[in-house]
Parts: sequence; C-alpha cells; structure tokens
Amino acid sequence: MITIELIDEFRKRTNSSYEDAKYFLEKNNGDILEAIIDFERTKASKFHNHRKHYHKDFGQSFADVLQKGFDTRIVVEDNNSVLFSIPLIFMFFLIPMWVLMLLFFAFLYILGYKFSIRDIKNQNINVNAFFRTIGDRMKEYNTHTKQNGNANYNAGPNNAHTNITTYNPNYPAAPETSNDSKDQDKDNEDGYKEYTIE
Repeated sequence: MITIELIDEFRKRTNSSYEDAKYFLEKNNGDILEAIIDFERTKASKFHNHRKHYHKDFGQSFADVLQKGFDTRIVVEDNNSVLFSIPLIFMFFLIPMWVLMLLFFAFLYILGYKFSIRDIKNQNINVNAFFRTIGDRMKEYNTHTKQNGNANYNAGPNNAHTNITTYNPNYPAAPETSNDSKDQDKDNEDGYKEYTIE
C-alpha cells in the first residue's frame, strides 16, 4: 500500500512530482530505495538521450547552415552574361579585407555590373556527405585502434612471438638473402617504404 508519507519522502529526496512518486513507488511495490534508484536511472537515461539528440540536431543544423552558405551565391553579371559568382560563405572569410571588397564591388557597380543574391544548388559541394564521411572514418579508426590495442595487450611479453638470434663468433654468419629489387618495386607502387624488424 502506497501511503502519502512514502510519496512525501520520495518527493523530498528526488524533487519529483506526485505523479512520478506514485508511479515509481507502485512500480517497485512500495520499496522507497528501489523506487529512487529506478527514478534516477530513468532520469539519467532521458538526459543522456536528450543530450545525444541535441548533439545530432546541432551537428545537422550546423551542416545545413554551411550548405546554405555554399548554395547562396552573390552573382555579378552584366546584360549578356555572368561575370562570376561567389558563395556567400566566402564573404565571411573576406571580412578582414572589407574595405578592399567594398571598393572592388563599387568599382564593378560603376562599370555597370549588376549584383544579385541567388540560391543556386551546387552538386559539387555536399557538406552533409563530407561530415558523414569524416564521422565514418573516425569510427572506423577508433574501432581499428581498439582492436589493435586489445590484440597488442593480449599478446603481452609472455605471449608475444619473438625471434631471438644469438651471436656465436666461432660460427660463420649465414648469408643474407636479398629481395631488394622486389621490395623496391613494391615500395614504389604503394608510395611508401616498409621495413620489417625481426
């Protein structure tokens, strides 16, 4: 039986509503400690999910603003053709040179060029795909690093395969076999050099 004293105690300790207190106490059969723990778990998971959702929304809205900055262009044209068009986002990078940019656009205006701002979808620039690719590569790198880190940790000094060669001055050294020409060809193809230490 859930009493008002249990509900008041629950509310005092959790700063929750009567409805939440009643729900969690009934769910945990009047055990106030279990009800508080359940309430905190639920509250923590809601906060965590909200935070994840917020970060996804912020990242998506940031990518959308960048995409809009690339798609919105300042177009300079005369009567016959377009002289050039600049993505609006590049104008923010030119803010330190605003005086020169203002003089340049005033000069073009005096020469009879017209300015307009247009929303031109650019198929070559896809900010969402760019961020998605970066995210996928970061996840792939982290997964690869974790797997290699665990493999190296599991190998350890006792389990690692080691190639120990002892030196005996009375025994002549074995002639070294060289595959340098094959290795150099492979290195040139791949664009990097590989060294193996045994």
